[in-house]
Amino acid sequence: MKVLGRILDKRIDSLNILIETTISEYYNLAKDILDKNEFQRRRVKSSSSIYELLKTDLRHGCVIPPLVLALAVDAKSTNDDKDEELLNKINENKESLIILDGLQRTYTIRDLVNELNDKGDPDKETILNNKLRIEIYMGINKLGILYRMLTLNTGQTPMSSRHQIEIIYSDYIKGGLEDIKLLKEVDGDTPNKLGEYKFKDVIDGFTSYLERDYLTIDRVDILDNIKSLEKLAVENQGTDLFLEFLNTYHLFVKKMVEISKDWNFNEEDIETKLSGQPFAKNAVKIFNKSQVMTGFGSALGKLLDFKSIEKVSDVNDLIENLSSPNIYDDFYNFMSKLDNIRVIAKKIGNDQRMFFHFFFRELFDRKSDGYTNIEVSINEAYKQYERKTQ
Repeated sequence: MKVLGRILDKRIDSLNILIETTISEYYNLAKDILDKNEFQRRRVKSSSSIYELLKTDLRHGCVIPPLVLALAVDAKSTNDDKDEELLNKINENKESLIILDGLQRTYTIRDLVNELNDKGDPDKETILNNKLRIEIYMGINKLGILYRMLTLNTGQTPMSSRHQIEIIYSDYIKGGLEDIKLLKEVDGDTPNKLGEYKFKDVIDGFTSYLERDYLTIDRVDILDNIKSLEKLAVENQGTDLFLEFLNTYHLFVKKMVEISKDWNFNEEDIETKLSGQPFAKNAVKIFNKSQVMTGFGSALGKLLDFKSIEKVSDVNDLIENLSSPNIYDDFYNFMSKLDNIRVIAKKIGNDQRMFFHFFFRELFDRKSDGYTNIEVSINEAYKQYERKTQ
């Protein structure tokens, strides 16, 4: 690999490096991305004929547009770094690379290399030494990656904000977080303990926060994505907003579990018999669900827009002040209200999200009747839900 040039991208404060490489070198650099990153977008099957043509072009030494990658680990670089230092950082951290633009071309390059190896093509070495150009953003932060993913892929099948966010924050699954364990959908694990959450559900909650919408819609419209990224840019302000959101939600769950006094659902203790199984049978099970996280996320977003809070972490102090005259009654009231929603709702999950959206709005809005009061917030949230749906 050879460094051809470098430019500082001032919009995202990251050094962009232009590198000349070969098909063989690029394949060795990027192959693990395709195999190990389950969140990277899959190949587009409908364009197979186009990529067959590209494969033929690559055999004949066609010059294709540069492939664009990002290295988001601690690899902050400047124009003062020597070429050798930059290339060493890339090779030493290649497992952390993300493809921002050129994923389908990378699949095609992999197919070509596999064909050359399987068929013993006499021109194999010549073809593998054909030149490619790649751009790599060094030490780019997560907001910068989101921004570049959007702007680089505007001419292709758009990727939803939710999918972009899922890719960028997937490293928290591998690295883990203090007191928090994020579970992958593919592993089939169910969150049963305090601090366990499905990664997909947390992403839904964070996306709802960005879009101020409790419905988990995979928006793919470019303008919608730009609006989400603009909110992220304004609110990020040097912090990891996703991490701040998750830690605040986890703090709320810990508080609710603490004051629940080991509450467990007992059918004999509820005043009105439910129509079926309860929404959940203990505090942990209530608050590790997607419906609650999306309601929490969209409510916090609205509270920020209405200037009721200045930043997500402002809620942390409010959580410490949550109160309830009888928390057992509150949890049974939760189950009763959610059972009523199940009976009357056309789309149960969406209506549950709406209820929790109103619940958190009540709980954390200093102007509301239910401010930091769990009992009042439950009842007021249900009244607002009824007004909205009837």
